[in-house]
Amino acid sequence: MNNQNLSPGQANLKLALWNAEAESIKSSEVYAQLQELGLPKEFISRLHELITFTKKVGGKVFAVGKIVLLKILEFVKAHPFLVVGAGIGAVVGAAIAGLITSIPFLGQVLVPVAAALGITVTVMGAVVGHRLDKQFPNVGEDVGEIVQHFFSLFADVFNTVFRNVITA
Repeated sequence: MNNQNLSPGQANLKLALWNAEAESIKSSEVYAQLQELGLPKEFISRLHELITFTKKVGGKVFAVGKIVLLKILEFVKAHPFLVVGAGIGAVVGAAIAGLITSIPFLGQVLVPVAAALGITVTVMGAVVGHRLDKQFPNVGEDVGEIVQHFFSLFADVFNTVFRNVITA
């Protein structure tokens, strides 16, 4: 199925399948998976709002938040080093950017440089993580391919299904 030519029927079917999967998994099981990842309890408790987010389409209620969270968890489990590398890169990049912008008198002038450097460090962390993922079986070819492949169908389904939904 080509994601570029996703019909409304195909998108509705895919969303219905994802929703059935989401409904078959208890919220407590999702929280347990999050805890196994070693995430802070404060972060996990904040995800409650996401996991309970629903949207009504055509008389049926879809667990959109739970679907999104399950897809993210699926991605993290499939590419652990990429996610960790990007996370470490983001922390280091933010620290460097913070230090650069805190330079007296020049800090505000250097904001664009600090932002670019922070993004570069984040990307480099993701690339290093991706290279580590490549050493293990069943991993994708490249950071762009992985993210594009994993999330393009996901985005297309939501864009197609919720295109005409009006939020009140």
